[in-house]
Amino acid sequence: MLEEVRDRRLPTIQALRGVAASLVVFFHFAGLFKQGSTSQSGAYSGGLGNLGACGVDIFFVISGFIMVYTTRKKGGVNDALIFITRRALRIYPLYWIWTSMILLMRVAGIAQRIHRYSASYILNSYLLIPSFNGVDYQPLLPQGWTLTFEMLFYLVFCLAILAGLRSGKIMFASIVFAVLALLSGLLSPAGVTRQLLRQTIILEFLFGGLSAEILFRLSKISDPRTRRNIAMLLMSAGAAALSCTIALRDPLSMRFAFYGIPASFLVLGAGILGEASAPRLLVYLGNSSYSIYLTHVFFALGYHTALKHFPILLRLPAGSVIVMAATVTIALASLTYYVVERPLTKFLSFKIPPIKTEIVPQFVS
Repeated sequence: MLEEVRDRRLPTIQALRGVAASLVVFFHFAGLFKQGSTSQSGAYSGGLGNLGACGVDIFFVISGFIMVYTTRKKGGVNDALIFITRRALRIYPLYWIWTSMILLMRVAGIAQRIHRYSASYILNSYLLIPSFNGVDYQPLLPQGWTLTFEMLFYLVFCLAILAGLRSGKIMFASIVFAVLALLSGLLSPAGVTRQLLRQTIILEFLFGGLSAEILFRLSKISDPRTRRNIAMLLMSAGAAALSCTIALRDPLSMRFAFYGIPASFLVLGAGILGEASAPRLLVYLGNSSYSIYLTHVFFALGYHTALKHFPILLRLPAGSVIVMAATVTIALASLTYYVVERPLTKFLSFKIPPIKTEIVPQFVS
């Protein structure tokens, strides 16, 4: 969700990010309706609510894809320093702004405070280090848990660049994650570090990197129609596979397989389309996806309050209420990109030199 691909000639990937952000918002809003209703929301219990969770998996696959795609033939100390600095500036400043906002709201009693926050927990939340808050391991800004995995992947990927690996970075990352998972067995079974290193969702970054490697090889196919057909086949298969998870009782139990593999098909297909035009609305949402992801929790708080104070909403068709609330939230949250994220990005952009990206050969136009 964090990669700058606007200038990478992949508008279809950007559009896919917009879809992913929208799915996450739908997932959270469907869950809130379920909590507030005396009977389960049809949109949630029917599986559609769970399907929205795959937005996170799509983001993770895109992260792995873009990291390999934008660092092809990059290696060495200088490239590694530039890479990790850009990643840190991309993640932390905006995350700190909205984490501070939620902290102030909780201290002021505007947002519900369900447990006491220690100084160490607050510090760890800002640093994206998992820490127990008395209930779970979520940071102050709940969706920050995914950013913890993002940073872990970036650190391992940075080591691959530091090692001077011009290619084979994803293989290096795979080996490192496997070793870390094995070594985590020496840690306390109840420890958060062990749980973090053994989460199979990490595999989705590797799926994305592998998709980029496959894309490089598919670039040898010269016929535009053949490439387009391959892309459409992959994306159709990925979308169909994700749709089938609606029938599963608990797809999150093996999300790397049920969501991650189909997401890889979507990302690879979108990558093959290359410069092919994508719907402007989805590209717009893709540009705003990080802001949407970080800020929709604030709109969800208002939505949750509305459900509590206006019980009539719970008697309306669940699907209609969820879709309407999620749509309004996506629209309003996307505006924070222009108000906060974009000015912040411009301010930070002069801090480090840009990475000169190796662009793969032209794809379908």
